Amino acid sequence: MIQSMTGYGTGAAQREGLSVTVEVRTVNHRFLDIHVRVPREHAYLESEVQQLVRGTLGRGRVDLTVTVKQDAHPDFVVNPAAVRAYLEAASKIRGDFNFSDSLDIKTLFGLPGVLVNRETGERTGTAPELVEPVLEGVRQALEAVVRMRTQEGQALREDMKRYLDAVCDKARQIRSYVPSAVAEYAKKLQDRLAQLLPQNGIDPQRVAQEVALMADRSDISEEIARLDSHVAQYASIMDSGAQAGKKLDFLLQEMQREVNTILSKASHVEIARLGIALKSDVEKLREQAQNVE
Repeated sequence: MIQSMTGYGTGAAQREGLSVTVEVRTVNHRFLDIHVRVPREHAYLESEVQQLVRGTLGRGRVDLTVTVKQDAHPDFVVNPAAVRAYLEAASKIRGDFNFSDSLDIKTLFGLPGVLVNRETGERTGTAPELVEPVLEGVRQALEAVVRMRTQEGQALREDMKRYLDAVCDKARQIRSYVPSAVAEYAKKLQDRLAQLLPQNGIDPQRVAQEVALMADRSDISEEIARLDSHVAQYASIMDSGAQAGKKLDFLLQEMQREVNTILSKASHVEIARLGIALKSDVEKLREQAQNVE
């Protein structure tokens, strides 16, 4: 079953002394565009979170926010070697590039390795106990997103099914008008020639040739057959599974091409009217397919 690219989900996980909440929003995008926001001191988690998202979602813009709250902070001490290295690097940059700004304490404390856990010796921002609760919260949020995208996908499928039925109905009507279009052209041609030529001056064989040429130029049987084939493929893809959006986009381009050709060949007022309505239905399908994963 197809899925929408619009979704929302939250997740949460707790461990002793800390709690994690995750919020995920997804919207339309041509590709999978992931934006992860985690606290700066836990930036090391970003790659694992992105990998989890890529394994779950196939397309769309993904905005994922991780919030970490710690009930009790471990006892940290300053790592003099790290501080000295950062200050020396900052001094060199100022001297080499004539920068006037200095490295303040607030910025310094946010840099990796400056604060170290007194008991374990671990640096801030690399706490291993955070990894599993964060990933657990991400999994929960992504599961909720997938559920919502699946529900939205079902609604999209129902809408697109109605438009596909409308396309099939109009194509059937156009096909039924083709014989009358040729007969109507033949009658108009004969009436016009009767006005211009003397009585008994019409060559039936010549009229038949002109009608045959017109019928050949305005023949839309191939376009209707291809359109029927595209509609059948479209319906099959909708029921085949997720990540069908790009295939549907391609089929809609082909369907639009067939409709444009039908309109260019139309010599019958009803065929032209139905062709315009057909083009509108295909455009509505395109609007719906823009949100399919």
